[in-house]
Amino acid sequence: MFARVQTFHQPAEKLDELATLVRDQLATAQPPGYQGFQYLIDRENGKALLISFWDTEENLRRLEADNASTREHVKSAAGVESPTAEVFEVTLQAL
Repeated sequence: MFARVQTFHQPAEKLDELATLVRDQLATAQPPGYQGFQYLIDRENGKALLISFWDTEENLRRLEADNASTREHVKSAAGVESPTAEVFEVTLQAL
């Protein structure tokens, strides 16, 4: 499994708007290999992490390549700047 970790730095109210957009976007589009996500907010410091999970690195990279228009939509709709994104292999998980 692979994880894509995006880091956002915005005021707390923008982070709440982004949570709604992300939830709605992922609820309607189920890309190949998508395994779910977690959205973490640090309201005090205006920071959020969006962690999406993917069955293979190939499916994750395909999403990144095909997703430029979605990123622009979220950026304009929520009024947030593009986040930094990193990819990690999930080697241990306990939820």
